[in-house]
Amino acid sequence: MVDLLLVGAGLVVGIVGLVFAYTGWLNRKQRRLVAETGTTEVRGIGEEGRVEVEGEVVTDGGAFTSPIGRADAVLAAWEVEEWNERGDTSNWRTLASGVYSEPFRVDDGTGAVEVSLTDRVSGESESLLSLDSTVANDGVAVDNVTCEFEEFPVVEEVGAESEPPEHIRSFVAGERGVSGQSGSITNLVDIGNAHGDRRYAERALAPGEEVYLLGHAEADAGATHPLHPEDVVLTAGDEEPFIVSDHAEDALVDQFGSGYRRSLAVGVALVVAGIAAVVAGATPLL
Repeated sequence: MVDLLLVGAGLVVGIVGLVFAYTGWLNRKQRRLVAETGTTEVRGIGEEGRVEVEGEVVTDGGAFTSPIGRADAVLAAWEVEEWNERGDTSNWRTLASGVYSEPFRVDDGTGAVEVSLTDRVSGESESLLSLDSTVANDGVAVDNVTCEFEEFPVVEEVGAESEPPEHIRSFVAGERGVSGQSGSITNLVDIGNAHGDRRYAERALAPGEEVYLLGHAEADAGATHPLHPEDVVLTAGDEEPFIVSDHAEDALVDQFGSGYRRSLAVGVALVVAGIAAVVAGATPLL
């Protein structure tokens, strides 16, 4: 008799493995993009298209207060996770992630170029299989924008039965991608993490920090050719990935490289395990 439970489990494990493998492929793709794109001096930007620059974040008072860490920022990448218990399984589940930003400039000593991103959020309605074309290891990736950092710390932790701090309540109320928090009756007997516990991670990019940036140079309306740095804005193109990081380029290449090798290895192992489970469960049919 066919073991439907084993076959079903094998299929699930195999699908999860494919997701890991796809994530590894995306990391590899980003690694090649960063490694093969030459760094341009800001004064050398003379046309539209893909541009890689490194320099200091500069702003003329355009910083804002980041939603979770309450830090002065020109860009804030954030993620909200919730402890989820269902049957015999429990894990941290990403509820939403996003990038908030105000226009700023990157100055590499040869000149300064403006950077402009629209706010973007990936919420709870996103499907696991609706994968983005970019991925982050320590940071967030939303709508072709990848924010990759040396550290992406958890700034706030809020228990399911606890009252969130005022700034967290304001953030959740104002962000449609994040639902309100609630607990479970099983929390009365839980030890350790309880269903509905949340943790809020954030990395805010502040004026004065050194930054790596790969984006699309777009001419301002009314700009004349040949272009000059003051005539363009670096942004996320429709088909072009946008990468911002506090890593230097070499370190970022290593970060993406280790990410793709790890994800690919896990993905292959899970796919093989899934196939083995399906074959074992369906053996009576053979």
